[in-house]
Amino acid sequence: MTGRHFRFASTHRVAAPRDDVFAILAESETWDRWWPQIRSITAYDETRGAVHIRSVLPLTLRLELTSEVADRESGVLRASLAGDLIGWSQFVLTADGPAATLLAYTQEVDLMVDGLLGRVSTWRAMRPLLIANHAAMMRSGMRGLERAAAHPGQFRG
Repeated sequence: MTGRHFRFASTHRVAAPRDDVFAILAESETWDRWWPQIRSITAYDETRGAVHIRSVLPLTLRLELTSEVADRESGVLRASLAGDLIGWSQFVLTADGPAATLLAYTQEVDLMVDGLLGRVSTWRAMRPLLIANHAAMMRSGMRGLERAAAHPGQFRG
């Protein structure tokens, strides 16, 4: 494993029914309405788009996402990532009773060497900061997701 390879895994409980959470996540073109670190989204078509992400660190990720799986029955949403990160990310949703969802998030990526983020990722001291930056983004995003599920008309298209 190089300093540029990252695997993230986290589980979150969202106080909303599984189908509601899935519907919000399936509308990825609206994530910037409820996930503060997603600064912009440009949809190319129904399965591909560009996204700019910036969390605590003063570094903006420029990504192209391609939806690979959006299966409501299994609760799986998966996308491939290109741009500043190469790899994939996935949400797996399971009902936690009638009014809550357990959301398992997994991401496996390599930072691209060209660009500031790829260069600084080789600095040993940066790795923990990049991991903490990702964790802060996920916490904020899950709070936003819960708000969006509680007020769907306000956050969805």
